[in-house]
Amino acid sequence: MKKFTKILIICCTLLPTPLALSAQQAEWPSVNTEMKPGSRWWLMGSALDSLNLAYNLGEYGKAGMGTMEITPIYGVQGNDKNEIPFLSERWMNMYHYTVEQAKKNGMQIDMNTGTGWPFGGPNVTTEDAACKLVISEYDVKGGKKTVQPIDVTDEKQKNYAKLERLMAYSEKGDIIDLTSLVKDGELTWKAPKGNWHLIAAFCGKTLQAVKRAAPGGEGLVIDHFSKRAVKNYLQGFDKVFDNTSTTPPHLFFNDSYEVYEADWTEGLFDEFEILRGYKLENYLPQFLSEGRDDTTARVISDYRETLSDMLLENFTKQWTEWAHKRGSGTRNQAHGSPGNLIDLYATVDVPECEGFGLSDFGIKGLRKDSLTRANFSDLSMLKYASSAAHITGKTYTSSETFTWLTEHFRTSLSQCKPDLDLMFVSGVNHVFFHGTTYSPKDDPWPGWKFYASIDMSMTNPFWKAVPSFYDYITKCQSFLQYGKPDNDFLLYLPIYDIWYEQGGRFLMFDIHKMGERAPRFIEAVQRIETAGYDVDYISDKYIGETSVKDNELLTPGGAKYKAIIVPGAKLMPEKTLRKLLELADNGATIVFLDQYPEDVPGKSYFRL
Repeated sequence: MKKFTKILIICCTLLPTPLALSAQQAEWPSVNTEMKPGSRWWLMGSALDSLNLAYNLGEYGKAGMGTMEITPIYGVQGNDKNEIPFLSERWMNMYHYTVEQAKKNGMQIDMNTGTGWPFGGPNVTTEDAACKLVISEYDVKGGKKTVQPIDVTDEKQKNYAKLERLMAYSEKGDIIDLTSLVKDGELTWKAPKGNWHLIAAFCGKTLQAVKRAAPGGEGLVIDHFSKRAVKNYLQGFDKVFDNTSTTPPHLFFNDSYEVYEADWTEGLFDEFEILRGYKLENYLPQFLSEGRDDTTARVISDYRETLSDMLLENFTKQWTEWAHKRGSGTRNQAHGSPGNLIDLYATVDVPECEGFGLSDFGIKGLRKDSLTRANFSDLSMLKYASSAAHITGKTYTSSETFTWLTEHFRTSLSQCKPDLDLMFVSGVNHVFFHGTTYSPKDDPWPGWKFYASIDMSMTNPFWKAVPSFYDYITKCQSFLQYGKPDNDFLLYLPIYDIWYEQGGRFLMFDIHKMGERAPRFIEAVQRIETAGYDVDYISDKYIGETSVKDNELLTPGGAKYKAIIVPGAKLMPEKTLRKLLELADNGATIVFLDQYPEDVPGKSYFRL
């Protein structure tokens, strides 16, 4: 490969250089609602009444809370008669009252676009439900007429699975599409001479139901890759909001991607050919292979890129555009998704990361707990959301904060603060607690509780100290929101290396497994941070939109950086590499850690 001028390759540890500091007199920013902390607000069974709504919101407001995010979940045992079905007329009346009471207390309301998680419910038909690939295989001897039933073997799928392709592969390498020859579940075919292996690919259903669903929200999870399914789902919210004068929520919210085994969608073969330029069905033996040669890895990489494209376009983008039409915005946790996290986060209005567990900062005297959960969200994981916000010029990065530090009533504010500060140094400027449970004032202590910790409510013994804690958060966030991102470098996310190298087919980027997904990338983050610098991440898409001014890199959102660092990427699209060369020619510094890219990714770039 050609050696590049104006481009550096670094194989040693980055060394820090002195930083020039400057100060400017400025008034401390005036506090507004966004500067105050927010919280996930568990509404158990949506068993609400006006008296207790006023009480809860009044107490939250006095303590210094700014935003409550409505997330209805299952109800309290024995309280069924008081439950209110989600989006019913009575529920919408309670929602309207909630918005008014929040406003009186200087607060605002966000809202989950559903109940529990993920998106789904009673109006989701099996046609619009999450899909999975189901395979049946047959061997046929050629030279004679064959009549072969084509069906799925899984009894649970027999009523749902639809045949998308029936492909025949000869031992000589011939490929024939037999789909049109299947009538009423039966293939009639006179195979050419030789031995043929048939693969039937069906679009089945995961049949996953909404987790922790509220009354009126029970049902199947939607197919996030389907434009039709997402549109139909959102129309259910259009109906209730169009029939009321109620103000829509400040932001619609989506929790982390937890759609399990949903590795397919109707029409994926056709979409794959449009996006990648060749037929996936011609490579089904390699695609399904448990082995891992170069062809298999490249085909699977293209499959993973296709799912990423469809998730971004058909779910994330469509949902955000829908919210904008309703006068709202979107706040989204992209982690867990089978897609490019930077691009997914960058598509919404407020990207949100998630802390999960208690970090060990080695602070002398800080109480430990036998029920502590280790924090899976180290700094490298937390920065996907803030990076997307910084490179695209978004004002806020939020965080799901204090999830599972310890158990209820065992977590101290002294344990909370270090993980809170970790969020701040990761680029977060608007924290949301996980969470607060609505509870009637007269319910015996400890009141209604959701199992997920931590508990930011009035019955927690540390509630007396909460106003001071919230005041600290508000002061930090007011200053962080007032400022602009000023990280040193952009770090390229080598997504194509990850898609190529990781085993299996379906690949989700959940926080519990990122150490396995991107070890070289995480190592690069740690090297740079240890050297005393900070980074934001950038994807191929946003490298393409980056320019150079006065030898500094300028991203679409206006943030400036000293260099782009490529962390040992072996695979890179030609378009991205050409853009890096262009940036270098215009005065930018491009740093390749340890090696240059060796090849282009996938098979789609060869247009076979």
